[in-house]
Amino acid sequence: MSTIDSSQGSTASTASTSTISSDASTTSTPFKFHGIGGEFFGIWIVNVLLTMVTFGIYSAWAKVRTNNYFYGNTELGGDRFEYLAKPMQILIGRIIAIFLLITWSVLSSTMPLVAVALAIIFMLAVPFLAVRNARFDARMTRFRNVRFDFAGSYGGAYINLLLKPIAAYIIVVAGGFGIGVVTRLMTDNPIAIGIAITAGVVFFFVAAIYSYAWVSAGMAQYLINGYRYGDKAFNAKLEINQYAKIAVTAIGLFFGAGLLFSVFAFAFGMMGSIVELIQSGASEEAFKNNASLIGMVFFGYFFMFILSMLIAAYVRVCVRNYVFSQTSINDDLQMTSTMKTSSFLFLVVTNLLLVMFTFGMGKAWADVRFAKYMAEVTAVEGNLDAFTAHDHNEQSSTAVADEVADAFDINIGIV
Repeated sequence: MSTIDSSQGSTASTASTSTISSDASTTSTPFKFHGIGGEFFGIWIVNVLLTMVTFGIYSAWAKVRTNNYFYGNTELGGDRFEYLAKPMQILIGRIIAIFLLITWSVLSSTMPLVAVALAIIFMLAVPFLAVRNARFDARMTRFRNVRFDFAGSYGGAYINLLLKPIAAYIIVVAGGFGIGVVTRLMTDNPIAIGIAITAGVVFFFVAAIYSYAWVSAGMAQYLINGYRYGDKAFNAKLEINQYAKIAVTAIGLFFGAGLLFSVFAFAFGMMGSIVELIQSGASEEAFKNNASLIGMVFFGYFFMFILSMLIAAYVRVCVRNYVFSQTSINDDLQMTSTMKTSSFLFLVVTNLLLVMFTFGMGKAWADVRFAKYMAEVTAVEGNLDAFTAHDHNEQSSTAVADEVADAFDINIGIV
């Protein structure tokens, strides 16, 4: 069993001890990303061309080359990460995943009932695949000669990734609509029905907010507490109320922006155009002849697009900063995230424009910019040099579950 002397980045055979220095709480070690857009473009374009020429077979090697580049250029405390997966591991899993996809596609057109049954079976297998996916990716990641691992239980996965989301969906939908329906069956009094509908709407929003918080916090806590760095466990205790506050603020932003848009439309006389359209019968011809209304519709779409990006950025930044602030490694090292909504939104928008105006060729630069930003806002607090960990003996000889999960796009993201 190996133990790492972190100050030297070398392996030694000593007993495992985790210590915290006296100045651990004041020591912060930031992540750094050394990748360059032009450099990664050479790797990216070769990956794309060879994957096309080989009808997808090269995609396994492309994934390894890409991960090797990003892991190898990510530095923490003077040492860099490593990606250990081999292309043949991934290729075997990917072939099986593609075979399953083709089989399901054929059955969908020839034997739809069997395809539906397989889809249900697959849905039930999602937590199992998510665990295998997390375990494979963790074991293929190494830092200072110590590999990561994922030890989350399958039972925990089924509770947090399947049962809780289903229960939350039933509570929100059945509760929200149930109040109005039951009241309507019990009485014809319009006042009572109106009160019931209002109560149902309020219940729907409150239940949706707390269900989101309940499911998201449970999922993130399960996944984080399942990760290991060698023999040292990640720890996180997440509060539902913090997720609820983020959700309430996001909804407040949405309705506040919607109110501003309505005021803006009213101020520029667009509400009059709507009234005019209604009075003219709201026909398609009347709509086409109403230039101001057409302009408002286009502006409305653009406004909603920007608003959606803003809210998504806000939620992601708040959740990531909060989750990292609650995550430690063996109570020795503390993760930190200092993302800002404005800077992250600027990155997302400029990356989108970069890819659009280069017809996709700028994706390599966009990926590098994203990795560099995420590294700059992430750090580890504590005495990293005094932290020691043993490598574990667990192996991942196959990537089947990992690639099946990738093929069906069921990777579980928490920040």
